[in-house]
Amino acid sequence: MKIWLITSGEPIPSENERPHRVGILSQMLAKKGHEVVWWTTTFDHQKKEYLFNENTEIRVNENLKMYYLHSKTSYKKNISFDRIINHNEVAKSFRAVSSNSDLPDIMFCSFPTIDLSYSSVKFGVENNIPVIVDVRDLWPEIFLNPFPKLLKPFIRIALSFYFKKTKYIFKNSYGITGVSKKYLEFGLDYGKRARSGKEQVFPLGYDSEGKKTIYLKEGEFDYLNINLLKINIWFVGTFGRTYDLLPVINVAKRIEKTHPHVNFIFTGDGEKMSLWKKEALNTNNIIFTGWIGKKELHYVSLNSNIGLMAYSKGAPQGLPNKVFEYMASGLPILSSLQSETKVLLEKEKIGETYMASDSNDLFLKLNKLISDLNLLKEMSARSKKVFETKFDSSIVYESLIKFLETHSKQ
Repeated sequence: MKIWLITSGEPIPSENERPHRVGILSQMLAKKGHEVVWWTTTFDHQKKEYLFNENTEIRVNENLKMYYLHSKTSYKKNISFDRIINHNEVAKSFRAVSSNSDLPDIMFCSFPTIDLSYSSVKFGVENNIPVIVDVRDLWPEIFLNPFPKLLKPFIRIALSFYFKKTKYIFKNSYGITGVSKKYLEFGLDYGKRARSGKEQVFPLGYDSEGKKTIYLKEGEFDYLNINLLKINIWFVGTFGRTYDLLPVINVAKRIEKTHPHVNFIFTGDGEKMSLWKKEALNTNNIIFTGWIGKKELHYVSLNSNIGLMAYSKGAPQGLPNKVFEYMASGLPILSSLQSETKVLLEKEKIGETYMASDSNDLFLKLNKLISDLNLLKEMSARSKKVFETKFDSSIVYESLIKFLETHSKQ
């Protein structure tokens, strides 16, 4: 099977980067002997820097090729006109390059970005190639969230071009997959389509195999200042607008003296870093690690006791990657998501859910966990078991590959 994987914003193949959804999928497809082309961009979304200065093709191995699509415009902020221009330029590069490429048997395209998804579906329609659109974020709906209710209709009008594109994408795609039920239904609603066997949920999963090959030297990461004798509560993610660490920082200040055996570890970076660092100034039970590599992530995960999912009120995430990342490490989860994540935590008894932006509720839920070490231990064991039997990437993506093979033209 010749397959194109089309996504941007994911870590590319690297010794120091943990592969995400398409990264894992590309490796598994290649190992099975399928011919894989992964289309991505020359601009690194996380680091906000270019990897290459022109369209670039890289052969990763015998069955996997990377094609980096170039855009002239970079961006510093996730919400900006420059990012809109960047996405449009990447889509134009895809149209130009793909028109002269050998056709695949099937295309698997991540949504968003809207522009790249639109160009991919249009290409598939024109060339009679099945395109599966994988819903990973609720664009352009999420662009309305920051605005007051009275302004939202006007913002919707201003973004009408993207709403029309989104409708086209899901109406004309061959099939739809989603990282959660909510996300799949989003695509079905926009496409005004009923289930027909071409639509299915495949959670993000997590690659636990990589953890088994990571070897840590004694004292190698002492510079991170993580106290192994304390209960470490770990948040990892992009410090962006859908996250809210202020209630966590407030709780950390509140318990600094009453619970000296508890530390908070914040891993990541982003637009809210300076705000949160300023708020946490002189708070001794909070550690900011910044962005760290795969080995460092493994080290922190081994020495954490609770995985924290501190989302802002109204965050659109259903079952984000963090759920499975924490579960892979056997961590109980403390989450603010009032969604499918809450249902999972309650059903499997692997964590607690607090009300977003509510420091008092967060304190109560956290205190329940850190006051009962036996409960933490039981939740930890269940978290690991649920992951290994349901959400390990080898299970999730094996099913996704079979889905793609079934619907391929080959």
